[in-house]
Amino acid sequence: MRFKNIYVIRHGETDWNKNHRFQGRTDIKLNDLGREQAARLRPVLQQLQVESVYSSPLLRALETAEIATQDIRVTIQKDDRLQETNIGDAEGLTMDELLLKYGDDSLLKWRSYDERLLDFSFPNGESKREMMFRVRQVFLDIAQNSNRNSIAIFAHGMVMRGLTYIFSEGKGWDLNFFANGSVHHYVWSDENSDRLIYKSKIV
Repeated sequence: MRFKNIYVIRHGETDWNKNHRFQGRTDIKLNDLGREQAARLRPVLQQLQVESVYSSPLLRALETAEIATQDIRVTIQKDDRLQETNIGDAEGLTMDELLLKYGDDSLLKWRSYDERLLDFSFPNGESKREMMFRVRQVFLDIAQNSNRNSIAIFAHGMVMRGLTYIFSEGKGWDLNFFANGSVHHYVWSDENSDRLIYKSKIV
């Protein structure tokens, strides 16, 4: 049986993260703390013996990948399917602004992975069901087709939450669990090639 270790990494902090603004496809760069968080990942990726790296093309993920991989000789492969959820007209709003504009229950609906709410979206945005469809596809494509056994994937908070729900191991909406700069270990095996198994949070 063949195993592959998949390390999914959330990008470092941006000013929109710091100011609690909803950040989907808006292309915001890392702030100073975000670059520090990315630099702290350098020895982690060395220790994990990462052989292959994929990233969302959004600046905050790509810059995190570029900083974190400075000590390992890899080419960063960009994939549009790793982008954060498109949240449409909610982009850039603070939590208070979002609740005022879309109603007191809008945040609960957005954060819920109840089957009845998977098609909820903000105007001109993407639903969780749509996001999870592309996320499942890209992660399985990488896991099944890569010839490497230790793979790092730089992505986004909603993508990472969606990934755990796709494979029925959903984590509650704890902002600290998928924190900026955190690394999460999944395992793929050819015995069960249509799944990723969540193992642990590394940092």
